Amino acid sequence: MLPTIAPQPVRGLVITEVVVVAGLNLELLVRRLIVHAPASAGEILYFAVGLAAGAIALLRRRFPERTATLTASAIALSLACSGVGFFVALPAEIGGDPEVVASMLLVGAACHQLHRGLAAVLAVLGGLAMASAPVLRYGSTSATLAVAVMWALLWGCSVMVGLILRDGDARRDAALAAARDRERLELARELHDLVAHHITGVVVRTQAASVILAEGPEHDLIKEIEQAGSEALGAVRRLVVMLRSPGHGSAVPASNLVETVEAAGAHGDGVTVRLAPGLADLVVTPETVSTVHRVVLESLTNVGKHAHDARHVVVVVEPAENGRYLRVEVSNDGLRPGRVRRAPGGYGLIGMGERIAALDGRLTAGEHGDRGWRVLAELPLPEGGTSR
Repeated sequence: MLPTIAPQPVRGLVITEVVVVAGLNLELLVRRLIVHAPASAGEILYFAVGLAAGAIALLRRRFPERTATLTASAIALSLACSGVGFFVALPAEIGGDPEVVASMLLVGAACHQLHRGLAAVLAVLGGLAMASAPVLRYGSTSATLAVAVMWALLWGCSVMVGLILRDGDARRDAALAAARDRERLELARELHDLVAHHITGVVVRTQAASVILAEGPEHDLIKEIEQAGSEALGAVRRLVVMLRSPGHGSAVPASNLVETVEAAGAHGDGVTVRLAPGLADLVVTPETVSTVHRVVLESLTNVGKHAHDARHVVVVVEPAENGRYLRVEVSNDGLRPGRVRRAPGGYGLIGMGERIAALDGRLTAGEHGDRGWRVLAELPLPEGGTSR
């Protein structure tokens, strides 16, 4: 199988960031605060802000899930410092290299890792903080305007690098998904052309033996072998259909239907999952568990795409028709009154329908109630298998 673990940050790149940030702060400490002592209040304030921004930039490696918070904190700190410098007019020489480098690292990381909307907001605020800092802190002179232009260009470079890395990740993910699809389809072809062919041969020979030995003592045993072969052939064919279905994801645990439904329901916001009592004791096939997971996941994805006004999303899984079927219902109230909505005809619903049809189940999707939309799947259960 192809690897799915996200690449770890290059150790050399991390060390370079630490050396650059630490070196710039140390150089500023020696040159501004020690050699030219006593330092002014402005020099001390700007050095402290640069030191804090550098620490925040390095912390993003340790806490990548908090990149947005760290970037926003550094930007707020920089803007607050510039506001103090503007209103109080603290005396200081033009500087701030450590803060600029830290801002570049954070803005680049935001453009690389965060959601597009949040990344755009942080990038704009970061550019505003970097470009306005020289003018607000040191006054409107030709030198400060030149520094402001240079810092704006550096901001643009950080945004460009972040977007390049983001595009590279997207291309890598697309290539990985394409490779997985090729592997999945190749496996489906092998199952269909090789495994199913050999199982069919076994079933045909067993049927012939059953006819020849119709009066023999081995007849019952041969019938059991024939039935087992037919069930195996049906399972292989269903598996082939599932592998060929668009949007086929990673395997889900087949041993616990309750955990599978709850895991799928966790992919949506504000989703209420209602499970029938005793569902954990229900005997279901691995194909049924996988199909239930796909139905819930695909339905919640469609809610996020087409039902932005939905306030309530409910997932119900329960036995039906005296335990003959497993009923999976995903409903929402995101259909506006008077608005005509057709059943989605994308590949997700097509693949879902093929998988359910392969299990001899039923699928319906359409309006439900005044402003509701419902996806209902009914999957057959094994006979006599309503309890473990």
